[in-house]
Amino acid sequence: SAGLETSNLYSGFLALAGFWGAAFARKGSARHRRVGRFYLVVMALLLAVTLVMAVGMVISDQGKRATFNVYITLVTVCSVWMAWRSIEDRDDVNAYRGITCKALCALLGGYALFLLLVIVPKVEPVAVKVMVIAFSTLGLVTCGTLLYRIVRGANHTQWWLSDHLTAMALNFGATHASMTILGLSSPVPAVREPAMRTTILIAWMLAALAVRVWVGQRFLKRVPTNALAVAA
Repeated sequence: SAGLETSNLYSGFLALAGFWGAAFARKGSARHRRVGRFYLVVMALLLAVTLVMAVGMVISDQGKRATFNVYITLVTVCSVWMAWRSIEDRDDVNAYRGITCKALCALLGGYALFLLLVIVPKVEPVAVKVMVIAFSTLGLVTCGTLLYRIVRGANHTQWWLSDHLTAMALNFGATHASMTILGLSSPVPAVREPAMRTTILIAWMLAALAVRVWVGQRFLKRVPTNALAVAA
């Protein structure tokens, strides 16, 4: 409904403000943590609204759209959970890679494969098909990130920061892609077209990849845990 879409738009602006507020704060500072928590709360509200909209789509006999919206919600749940728990569990990788991590990994991987193998062949037009393929790939990459941590554990001293940066790069792409589409759909009708939406989404996904590479080079100084053991 229009009311839910308006709520989504306003929440999106708050999420955008929260993201950049945390980005410009000194990393690890009290302000960084406070604004980061604000961002996570707003994202949780956005996810709740998205799920309500998905239920409305099912009721309106828009099953495929609802299926895709639930999937996007799951990808975002995973990235928000990673951003939160990587900090909370920084001293205990086993707590981080526990049952919740494994469940999210299995759900997301299974859902992404379902979209690729079952939904994609039935989707038209081509622009929408490409978009679903792109998001399925994103889900598999996110699933792979979780699976890597489940298997490898704390393979270097900044494992938690690595996962936190990956999660925030994903959130960067999700927040900016959704706000570009929501904010421009009314003043620029072309944004509503499948080809334009697909282009915007893929562009922000590539931007998120570039951001992750950049922040990784800037903030990560990998020291293998076995090297510390030898030094001790």
